[in-house]
Amino acid sequence: MRPRPTYTEEFKQDAVRLVLNNDRSFKDVANSLGVSIWSLREWYKNLEMAKKPKKAKTELKAKPPGDETPEEQLERLKRENASLRKENDTLRMDREILKKAAAFFAKESE
Repeated sequence: MRPRPTYTEEFKQDAVRLVLNNDRSFKDVANSLGVSIWSLREWYKNLEMAKKPKKAKTELKAKPPGDETPEEQLERLKRENASLRKENDTLRMDREILKKAAAFFAKESE
């Protein structure tokens, strides 16, 4: 088994720049550089993640409902309500489609 090749950070960044700046595909750049397409995708993902601002850990944790301010609770409930309304609309549409399909197949079986 061959040892896994190692690449410098500069090489990785340059490879990703080839994809971004030249409108070349991952496959094309990977083949021309002699690297794995999966390695190139991983380098791209890591570079993009490094660009994003990091959230504080306290922001990532959801507060227990009892620890919310009234404004936070209202916003959470608004988001939850919107999500439930969207899900309800989807389920209603699915039900209507199923009713029509059932009627269609009932007529066909007659």
